Amino acid sequence: MSQSVSGHEEKLLNMILGEIPSSRVAMICDHDGNILWNSIRDNTTSYLTMDETKESLKRSIETWKERNKFSAKIGNGKYAIVAYDKIKRITIPLPNDHLLFVSLEGEEFGNVKNIMTIVDWVSSNMGL
Repeated sequence: MSQSVSGHEEKLLNMILGEIPSSRVAMICDHDGNILWNSIRDNTTSYLTMDETKESLKRSIETWKERNKFSAKIGNGKYAIVAYDKIKRITIPLPNDHLLFVSLEGEEFGNVKNIMTIVDWVSSNMGL
């Protein structure tokens, strides 16, 4: 797996790519859309250019900001799934106010529970 990561985020991204066979890409960004850490499974071809990826992330961040307007009434968002023909993208807000994005291949949605378990473990045992 090729990587540009450090610390607890490194552990989180490595665990996701190591434990979730359908994962293609895992990245963490701030609420301005800056990619802080990323990890890509070896031999994975990106469908989007880096500029397209950043644009997509910014749209996802804006959507999370909209969701948060109602958190006092319905609670905090735990994750969101967007299904495309070629991939599924899961977006998860992290305790450190960053966002985790995971790109998956295939139709398997059961991986969300596994990803959330990894996020919770890293958050509890290593701090995020």
